[in-house]
Amino acid sequence: MLDELLPMVEIQEHRGPDHQGTMVDGSVALGMRRLAIIDLSTGNQPISNADNSISVICNGEIYNYLELRRDLIAKGYPFKTNTDTEVLVHLYSDQGVEMLQKLNGMFAFALWDKKKQTLLLARDRMGIKPLYYTKMGDRVLFASELKGLLTQENVDRTLSQNSISDYLRLGYIPRSATPYHSIHKLLPGHYLQITENQLTLVQWWDIKALHSKADIRSLNFDQETEQIFDESIKLRMRSDVPVASFLSGGLDSSLISVTASKMSSIPLSTYNVKFEDSMFDESPFAEMVAKHGGTEHHSIEVRSADILDKLPLLLWHMDEPIADSALIPNFQVSAFAREHVKVCLSGLGGDELFGGYSRYLDSPLGPYRKLLLKLPLLTRILLPLVKLFSPKYAARIAPMASEGEKWRSYLNLIEIFRPEDLKKLGLKELGETEKIISGLWRDYPGDDTIGQRQFIDQHTYLPDQILALTDRMSMAVSLEVRVPFLDHSLVARAAQLPGKEKQSENGEFKIWLKNKLGNRVPPEILNRKKWGFDAPVKKWIHSPHLKDIIPKLSSQLKDILDEEYVSKLILDKNDPRYHNLVWSLLVLAVWLKVHELPHPPTSSLTELFQ
Repeated sequence: MLDELLPMVEIQEHRGPDHQGTMVDGSVALGMRRLAIIDLSTGNQPISNADNSISVICNGEIYNYLELRRDLIAKGYPFKTNTDTEVLVHLYSDQGVEMLQKLNGMFAFALWDKKKQTLLLARDRMGIKPLYYTKMGDRVLFASELKGLLTQENVDRTLSQNSISDYLRLGYIPRSATPYHSIHKLLPGHYLQITENQLTLVQWWDIKALHSKADIRSLNFDQETEQIFDESIKLRMRSDVPVASFLSGGLDSSLISVTASKMSSIPLSTYNVKFEDSMFDESPFAEMVAKHGGTEHHSIEVRSADILDKLPLLLWHMDEPIADSALIPNFQVSAFAREHVKVCLSGLGGDELFGGYSRYLDSPLGPYRKLLLKLPLLTRILLPLVKLFSPKYAARIAPMASEGEKWRSYLNLIEIFRPEDLKKLGLKELGETEKIISGLWRDYPGDDTIGQRQFIDQHTYLPDQILALTDRMSMAVSLEVRVPFLDHSLVARAAQLPGKEKQSENGEFKIWLKNKLGNRVPPEILNRKKWGFDAPVKKWIHSPHLKDIIPKLSSQLKDILDEEYVSKLILDKNDPRYHNLVWSLLVLAVWLKVHELPHPPTSSLTELFQ
């Protein structure tokens, strides 16, 4: 069994270069690669209790471990290390699976209860840390990364056409699905209990309950929420190694960096990406905030040529195809920061919680949208006329003609490929995207349209694209990224804010954050236009670096997509979606070449397509 376990552990060495630990106990084998952050000397894993009846391995951090440890010691539980992971062993002894409710952290862990012959796999509330699993006959395999499972010869590698369709539709694969039929993600806020006879999947935390209480606010809500924000940062600065911060120059990372700088006992280091294309370069804003907050600021420039050098490597680390070009600057800034530190704070989650995207508004199509949303009968009357003059615009407003179809208006804003494209690409299975989006739309417990769209993103885009991308790109270089905005107490507070306190119809974003915390940053940060952490994809697509590669995509993808239609797409530069379509196809083609490699690829993009 150890012979099978070791390849799974070793292929994930990048996640933890400081120590490798394994344990075999009867039918259970656990392996761990450790990135030492807390208790550098005695915190190696697996960690067991005194009689070795309970053992655990954990990827991530339990931020409130000191408080939990104090309570457990008072109850008589003996600790032999100072690491946060040992808390899991004794907390489970004390409370069983109910322990999960006590944890504040980002984690995916496996806990073996020898007496009950039960293995518990659990994932944090928001899905910050990943966990994949598959069942092979009477065996269950699990790992932090898909590549760990693929080291096993008998794992079914059959690609899921539904997942490929979902990727093309959204730019990532949502919810529990993966590129492979037989492998699944453990969903955020869920645990899997495994015994000899059965697998039991349980949701232990539900973000829906937070939105259900959206109209319940305390008299001191603003002050209490500000305190929770500060406490979240304070907890995430617990470390036995220096903690730094990513600083893009946007509001979220600026608030975190300035606040963390005031809390730090040593000068806080901040890290930023510069683009050679000035349209995407936020570094002047980052430098302004760094000066204001008194941080030691560092910048690295990302060049177009970097995509040639890095894309195969990055998609190997991603495990899944993901069409977000931000994976490149994420990797670059992570690698740059890792030269100096092991831990960085990030502003991720601020947009999804406090209203940072224009697509959350009811008026992305102009002033008529809100009227049409309120008057579906009028939409049904006008729709045939609109179709005569603008079929594309008609398709955008068609969902407003029916109450039950309004969810499509949000999907129209976020999708890349449309169903008709997928059919022309020869895909017979069109994915689960519509089922997922419509289900979440209807499941939202309220009538706040901004909150409704955020609810969808919090279940899909946030864990499956943004957090997945950040975890893989940072852990690829052995850097831990902590996300203060996703403290579950802060998530609960954001859910209580009505949409009008997050965004306004005239395009003002993150209203509450600006009004209540904005005095911490320079006023220029409050008034600047919203920029995402994107790369200049349009420039890259037309760059000399890709001019010989893009024409090859049709032949490279012909085994899974219709070659003729792919050729049509990459030649139609008048399509307003052209750059996103081509980038998505490029990513898919590269991923198909590298996803089963047993080691990181060394080829550049050009070499890969020769």
